[in-house]
Amino acid sequence: MPARSRAARAVDACKQLKLHLKQQQAPLRRPITPPNLHGARGGARARRMPRAPRLRTVAGQAKQFAAATGTVNIPLQAYPSSAARPAAAVPSAMHISSIDPHTFVPMAPILADAIPQGPQWLHQLKWDGIRLIADCSLATKERSVKLYTKRMLDRTSSFAMIEQALAQLPALQGRSVILDGEAVVIDPRLHRPSFSLILQRQRSSAAKQNELAAQHRWPLSYVLFDLIALDGHDLRSLPYEARHQQLLNLFAQQAQDSSLSNTVSIQVADVYDDGQALWSWVKEHQWEGVVSKLRNAPYSSGKKHQASFKCKKELEIIALTYGLVMNEGRIASLILFTEEGSYLGRVSSGLHQQYRELLETWAQHQQHDTKEQLAKQISCPSNSLPQELRRLTIRWFHAPVPCLVSALERNESGLLRHPKLLALPYLPE
Repeated sequence: MPARSRAARAVDACKQLKLHLKQQQAPLRRPITPPNLHGARGGARARRMPRAPRLRTVAGQAKQFAAATGTVNIPLQAYPSSAARPAAAVPSAMHISSIDPHTFVPMAPILADAIPQGPQWLHQLKWDGIRLIADCSLATKERSVKLYTKRMLDRTSSFAMIEQALAQLPALQGRSVILDGEAVVIDPRLHRPSFSLILQRQRSSAAKQNELAAQHRWPLSYVLFDLIALDGHDLRSLPYEARHQQLLNLFAQQAQDSSLSNTVSIQVADVYDDGQALWSWVKEHQWEGVVSKLRNAPYSSGKKHQASFKCKKELEIIALTYGLVMNEGRIASLILFTEEGSYLGRVSSGLHQQYRELLETWAQHQQHDTKEQLAKQISCPSNSLPQELRRLTIRWFHAPVPCLVSALERNESGLLRHPKLLALPYLPE
């Protein structure tokens, strides 16, 4: 049986076990009656379906994007629209012409165990993508757009489509703007951002990205959540509430160039008052988490603040292991890959003695592939095995073994942070 067929069969078995475990652990709940959209009997007033969190889109794609992400039926109250609140005055004493990547440090939310409560907080969805700071200088003849990651690495060439979209936006013509946001790709199967897909897009060649755009696969979006500078004025000292309002005003009623509408979209993320309701929706729909920000907080460098916190849902993913890392004849860890073949790292936490004995017994009866053969089976980003695996003693499997793994997050390299083995339900024959 081909390796891919084995992998698919293994993943199906793991999904069935995950569903079984979830059904066993789920508490009994009363069925939820949907709101009556056509009016109530006996003269009672009709109830409206709770409003979903939406994205104000520059390209006029709010409805399509909300449908693609599955953001429906969320009982939340959003921040008032730009028409209901005047823009804050831009301070004239502070000026910033462009970003210095050697000194600028983007503001980063602090990991928290719970959603902060109170009217002083605003809340946003946390997007599972790649942080991008956009330095747009479109007010002079030497027009340029630079894109930097949260570590201030220049990734303009990797996201050339976002660069082109920003350079052609009517809202930015003749202006200098520094934006803070996230590059995301929505998984068409799961209807939520996929970190694996955005990594694959980032690592793809220009020709491959053009091919994906032509086929309307893995549509790319740039979700904006902060405005750092506008027309040379440094906005970092303004309260976040005012900066977000300036961002909404900047992109209000703007239409994206039609030639770009099918390749990339620029979005402005909404903010919400009810963080707990947003967190409940995130858990139900398996999104990454919630970011909470103080309304009156300035833009600070790094994590030197108490003004922005992130509450993340622990990831649970189905991974495939193709081999065992051995240490002095004993199983030390499992080597993990995604279904698409992206390397996730190694896991040892949760690998208890029962699993070790099961894997050891099964592995003794298998014909192990060499590293060169395995590299041909798995489409690693570099078309070769990760460097860290080459120095280890590994027993390769003839067929992949699925496992259920949890982790805090995936980093910019696509590796799992603090992975833990939850279940090892199935060994292929």
